[in-house]
Amino acid sequence: MKNNILYILLISVFGLLSCDDYLDINDDPNAVTEASLSALLAPTMEATARNYYNTAFTTSQISQQTGSVFAAGADIHEEFRLGGIWSSVYLSALTNLGIIVEKSETEGSPHYAGVAKVLQATNLGLATDQWGDIPWTEAFVEGNLNPKYDPQETIYNEIQRLLDEAIIDLSSTESRISPGDEDIIYSGDLSKWIKSAYSLKARYYIHLTKLNGSSAAQNALDAVTSGFTSNTDDFELFYNGIIRNPWHLRPALANNTGNASIEIAQQLVNAMNGTNYPTFDPRLPIIADNGGADSYTGLINGEGSGGNSGFSETTWYSTETAPVMLMTYAELKLIEAEARHIISQGTSEAYEAYIAGIEAHMNKLEVDPTDRQNYINDASVSVGAASLAIEQIMKEKYISLFINPEAWNDLRRYDYDPTIFRNFDLPENHNPILGGQFIRRASYPDDEFSRNAVEVSKVAKGFAEPIWWDN
Repeated sequence: MKNNILYILLISVFGLLSCDDYLDINDDPNAVTEASLSALLAPTMEATARNYYNTAFTTSQISQQTGSVFAAGADIHEEFRLGGIWSSVYLSALTNLGIIVEKSETEGSPHYAGVAKVLQATNLGLATDQWGDIPWTEAFVEGNLNPKYDPQETIYNEIQRLLDEAIIDLSSTESRISPGDEDIIYSGDLSKWIKSAYSLKARYYIHLTKLNGSSAAQNALDAVTSGFTSNTDDFELFYNGIIRNPWHLRPALANNTGNASIEIAQQLVNAMNGTNYPTFDPRLPIIADNGGADSYTGLINGEGSGGNSGFSETTWYSTETAPVMLMTYAELKLIEAEARHIISQGTSEAYEAYIAGIEAHMNKLEVDPTDRQNYINDASVSVGAASLAIEQIMKEKYISLFINPEAWNDLRRYDYDPTIFRNFDLPENHNPILGGQFIRRASYPDDEFSRNAVEVSKVAKGFAEPIWWDN
């Protein structure tokens, strides 16, 4: 029953029938906890995937993987607040995950707690990478309506703590109850949750290379060794023909019914169509629909025009049943390549990880094996260990992180460097308020200034100011 998202609906309905007053008549008190944990787990997973989708819908425009069909979209670096995502992270995800952790630890079910802590870390990481300082240590203190904002450095320490605790919990030999079919990501396979925890640790360590250099890279590398080992380990949520992939609903279906929003942008297309690099990437026809044209062109960011490459009902990321990917084996191998390159350039281990990352992503997209090998054998890709540069690694990571918020994190870590992200430049009609600066953060939601004005005012910054790890 792996990834059966229909189960979300059944569990959610059951959860509504599981309030304390109703369950007072149940003779088995253990069933109360089991019902509560089961009822909460699947919806928090769906909320987490939805948060990734909604964040990427905006940030992919900043990273110029997509672009708005309107000239005044997010891709011109207008100030954006992501208020709906803030609410969903705190209300739909973190609130219920906190309940799962508390109930699990009280009832002696560490396996449930471990899964919940991985999801807590995932949502915290998503939130802090958009806004910087966020509420956490006081966010769920009963009666505290004005929680303080914790520094992003504190949040990063908390992410690593949660993941370390999750690994211990998931490795426990005793757990009164354990996740099963209601686990719509891994169907109760705790070994895959442990790999996810280690893989996420690697991700959040690699974010700190701008601050801590080779020590952050080494920490990431240490975590990589216990992370994903193949595409079958990917941390992702699949959809189906009834509960459909959100990228299928918007933009794919919406664009086809006159409600256009975003299409695939020139920067991504030119990295793959032979313009910025000499070889054509066989993944491009799989992720982009050009309507049968002879070539692929991308939408010009800031102009809302100029491209023929878009999402459709058949492009890989926007089919009905495609997954929303939270983290993949391909990303992990390219993190490994980057970490090894930072520690010591020109090693065979870094090169092998780089090639493995390309292969993993191509295999995931079911690229024809001959096309895959021809691409890898091309001189611009098969550069050899001694000549491997950060540009090649980050190019492949940028492609493998298509419509994932992580792509914007990488761009900020490398200061939008056009020698690393070849020919990357400010969009057309760039927001004049920024004076030629790239956007670096989301602004806090308006609601925070009305309900927690004192605390949010202490940390609010301009949207071109770097977040902590971006300094």
